[in-house]
Amino acid sequence: MIPLEIHHIGSLGPDVLLGALALGAAQVLLLSAGSEASEYTAALRHELDFTGPVLDALGYGAGRLAIVEASDPADLDTALWTRERFAGIAPATFNLSNDKRRTLDFVLDHLARHAPIKIDVISLPAHAPHGRIDVDRAACTLCMACVGACPANALADAQETPQLRFVERNCIQCGLCVKTCPEEAISMIPRLNLKAEAKSAVVLNEAQPFDCIRCSKPFGTRSMIDNMLKRLAGHSMFSSPGALRGLQMCADCRVLDMMESQDTASIADYPEA
Repeated sequence: MIPLEIHHIGSLGPDVLLGALALGAAQVLLLSAGSEASEYTAALRHELDFTGPVLDALGYGAGRLAIVEASDPADLDTALWTRERFAGIAPATFNLSNDKRRTLDFVLDHLARHAPIKIDVISLPAHAPHGRIDVDRAACTLCMACVGACPANALADAQETPQLRFVERNCIQCGLCVKTCPEEAISMIPRLNLKAEAKSAVVLNEAQPFDCIRCSKPFGTRSMIDNMLKRLAGHSMFSSPGALRGLQMCADCRVLDMMESQDTASIADYPEA
């Protein structure tokens, strides 16, 4: 047994806990003497709810990581020497870094490479920091609101064509994309994908581009423009002939059309608004 003093057990995450196993430890036990607030212990148990299923699915055994609650040396001695023993894991040759996500990627790759059970995808509980998202293509209009909300660069658009791309290994399952989507077209799937494809961008949705009816420059998706026209067709401000034409033009042509057209609706025409 190698005692290791840390600032606080609540500061530990899966990068350090699994990292210790990857570096050769047979198991990692966290001593809680009862002097810390219960919220810290609860947060740590939250971390173990993620690491446990991963170790179990890989065949290492979920009991390699555990919290030991002992307020005096006698209780600690009993808790330590009555625990199940585990064999060590082939030690890694890399060091743990300050970049938690990158460290965790290295650690998971190492544990998967030496695992007794070879598995590509591991199901995780809802609060796990790994997973993918599912997009309802019929509802998604490729507005890209989710791309702007994603803090981990897991979602991205394509410059050359209307596409929504996703890198699963970057996703932290924060749920901001779900809350931001105006069409409620996104759902989260917590899981750990150990395949190489998880590090590459995949296309979740794509659509036919919509070309400006005046200059023919693509400026949106056909599904988004069609959806907008459908919603505004019965609105009083778009009842005049040709009023909906502006919605089918790019920003530059829309200004030119407003200068030339006498049918363009104006808020001044509706004083009651």
